[in-house]
Amino acid sequence: MAPDSSPKRVYQVWKGSNKFVFGGRLIFGPDAASLFLSALLIMGPAIAFCIKAYLKIDGHPHFLPVLIVSSILTFLDLVFLLVTSCRDPGIVPRNSRPPESDEAFVMTTPSMEWVNGRTPHMKLPRTKDVIVNGHAVKVKYCDTCLLFRPPRASHCSICNNCVQRFDHHCPWVGQCIGIVSNRLICFFMEASW
Repeated sequence: MAPDSSPKRVYQVWKGSNKFVFGGRLIFGPDAASLFLSALLIMGPAIAFCIKAYLKIDGHPHFLPVLIVSSILTFLDLVFLLVTSCRDPGIVPRNSRPPESDEAFVMTTPSMEWVNGRTPHMKLPRTKDVIVNGHAVKVKYCDTCLLFRPPRASHCSICNNCVQRFDHHCPWVGQCIGIVSNRLICFFMEASW
């Protein structure tokens, strides 16, 4: 590296399909354009409701509170949609090279494969047992991210990342629903009940 060049930030050399905004502070999925459709599908009925309420109950004493409450709920819905779609869902950082393993074997067994041909001298097992809170848990190896995924993590084929507590890739939000998204949703569900 040349002495006058500055080091690159992680988001500038990101290997996944995510889109970064504001210097890497916000992270969107590769299909973030669907966020506009979701916002339109939220705002359209809300605007139609406000117009219908104005035409039907304009002189009623509860007209203004109904309009204010519906506007606040629509605004909060859009804010929660944006917050869910622009946060990191719990992406597991990739390795730049396969892990050094004590479990690399010389002989081939049916449960072992070569890792993308990158390390022909070392073969890693597809799964390995790890002790978590005193219990043996089987973790799988991800060929793309070059790591053994944590328990309940899975690789999203759309975002091209491993995500902790991966639930699904939501096309309406344009982002994976993972550990951070699930905590956020549970927090708001508990607060509203």
